[in-house]
Amino acid sequence: YFTWLAPEEAVGWQYDSAQLGRPGNTVLIGHHNILGSVFKDLFDLEVGDIIVVSTVDQDYEYEIREVLILLEKEQPLEVRLENAKWLWETIDERLTLVTCWPKYDNSHRLIILALPVK
Repeated sequence: YFTWLAPEEAVGWQYDSAQLGRPGNTVLIGHHNILGSVFKDLFDLEVGDIIVVSTVDQDYEYEIREVLILLEKEQPLEVRLENAKWLWETIDERLTLVTCWPKYDNSHRLIILALPVK
């Protein structure tokens, strides 16, 4: 299986995803254990929680709408492609956070889908 690349000790922006505050799917990826812990508490988030993403210029607020744990390790290509749909471009504005799960196995992807708070 393929491991998505994420920077150590920082959140990475998927380069082909939308910019914050613009229509499309903004995908942010981060480690939660071995190589960094920027997303170490992502598993504790629940539907309805608010996420604030801060840039130099502005804060963006999103409400969590879905929390998904998707098996990746040793899965057939069809399953992994189905899992990857959460990273695809969208016409609506949304935020998708991605990390591995569980802490010592990394066999799954934890995906948080959030929509802007208006």
